[in-house]
Amino acid sequence: MKRKSAARLDWQYVLERRFVVQLINTADYHGYVTLLRLDKVREPLFVSFGQERVCIADQGYDWLQHFPAGEHFVLLSAFDREGELVQWYIDIVGSTGVDEQGVPWYEDLYLDIVVAPNGETLLLDVDELDEALRQNKVSSSQYNFAWQQASALLDALETDLFRLLWLSDLHHEQLAAAIKAY
Repeated sequence: MKRKSAARLDWQYVLERRFVVQLINTADYHGYVTLLRLDKVREPLFVSFGQERVCIADQGYDWLQHFPAGEHFVLLSAFDREGELVQWYIDIVGSTGVDEQGVPWYEDLYLDIVVAPNGETLLLDVDELDEALRQNKVSSSQYNFAWQQASALLDALETDLFRLLWLSDLHHEQLAAAIKAY
């Protein structure tokens, strides 16, 4: 597994950033939420949804991450500089934690789910998970666990039961206000 930090300090793509962390405990959500403001980047980052090409990272973009307590996924919501959602990205994870600086981290189990604002859903990195199993970077139980988690999330997305997506705008507003004071 790969351990990744919400602060993404090792990501050379981002030249200048601001970062905030909040612990949110409401009836709708319990866990950490982080916001990474991309103040300066090397160049815009684009992905494709079928025929559509979408910018997911550029100067002034925000990457909001949810680390819900007791779950095995991390949700990243990418917002453009106008505050419009450009994509949701769900990492399937083995575990999460918080480092000594108070920054959430996760152990990535390779499988990812992308949800476009139009609702199109894509499962990504199946080949990476297969390769990780071959190279003993994940055990067979971790491999099966990743597939179980991905399947459950895809079912929840298909039946509109993955309500965390709808909290993205609210939490983005909350953390964007905090980052302005940064």
